[in-house]
Amino acid sequence: MAAIPQPPTRQCTRYNKDGSRCAVKTVMADGWCRTCDGFGRPEAAQSEKEPVLQQATLWRETSHRPLESDEAYEVAISNAALNHFVAAHGGDHRAAEVQIRSLLEDLLAADARPALRHHETGRWRLRTRRDKFSVTLSSDASVATGYKARHAERTYAQVKAGVPSRVASPRRRERKKWFLALQAELPFSVGFMTARLFARLELGFEMTEDNAAEVIEQVRKHMARAGVSLPTQEGESRITDSAGHVWTFEVLPGRRPYLVRISWGSEE
Repeated sequence: MAAIPQPPTRQCTRYNKDGSRCAVKTVMADGWCRTCDGFGRPEAAQSEKEPVLQQATLWRETSHRPLESDEAYEVAISNAALNHFVAAHGGDHRAAEVQIRSLLEDLLAADARPALRHHETGRWRLRTRRDKFSVTLSSDASVATGYKARHAERTYAQVKAGVPSRVASPRRRERKKWFLALQAELPFSVGFMTARLFARLELGFEMTEDNAAEVIEQVRKHMARAGVSLPTQEGESRITDSAGHVWTFEVLPGRRPYLVRISWGSEE
């Protein structure tokens, strides 16, 4: 019986955190040996400006998924999706296609977040928790038409592998430090962008360092008025309040419930 052909061996196409090229050989289809840090560029990409917050969107959650997870490898990957991946992370189309398919497989899994459906075009959008990565599919789910990464420094595969980011923003660290300090006495914590969106849509003003404590207090009061109880089960929980708003919490072992987002009847 003929021997089963082995995958071709080639030099790892990735870079370490310090910008040095990896010299390890690999047979992995995406070109990453999994022993180095796996960055697609020798230097960190420039961070994009924070996205403009929008109140209205055309995407709606659906409990239905367009495909089974094992069908991810039957989906065509458009040049647009490949170009978005390469622009975000570096590398080439060959590696991009492998990684988009791997991401899509996880996004279609049974324990993934609910899919979004565009109510005008019928397109699908699948997202990771906290929306760090997403893939958009055509209305018949036969083509991946788009790819998006909010944190372009690392790919989904790197995040799964626990590779730390090589980008450290002093401004963001300081913002997180003082913002978390305001929540020290609360039984839950809330993200900066979630509180900022709440201030804009519910309170009618922009959140600043001077009024952030009041915004957090208003979030707490709003939860009490709307009858939102904090979840205790580990994992992601979605609670619909008396006004129809959806509160999404994440509970990690040994930590307070984290308010990931509030949905005002629409999803971005």
